[in-house]
Amino acid sequence: MRPCSIDDCTTPAQPRHAFCEKHSTRIRRWGDPDFTQWTVADDMDVQLLIEQQRVPEGATRLERRLIAVGLSERGMSAARVAEVVAVDPRTVHRWRAKTRQTAA
Repeated sequence: MRPCSIDDCTTPAQPRHAFCEKHSTRIRRWGDPDFTQWTVADDMDVQLLIEQQRVPEGATRLERRLIAVGLSERGMSAARVAEVVAVDPRTVHRWRAKTRQTAA
């Protein structure tokens, strides 16, 4: 099998395709094989959005999570945080548990 056509990717390409499964999915969803929503978050923007208790339409997954954690630290209920960040309340509970676990 030949390797994926993306530079530095050693994963074999899918049969009869030029890319591996991971890069094919990224290209299909985002149009960019190197796209990742977890790598970019502007701390000043996050702090401002926590103050305003809102999430802009183009916020990355990491920014959404950081905003949710910040709102939770201010004592906001999980249901309200979920409403602001536009996720399920269970997701907020999961994020809170993960934050507590890493803090310990």
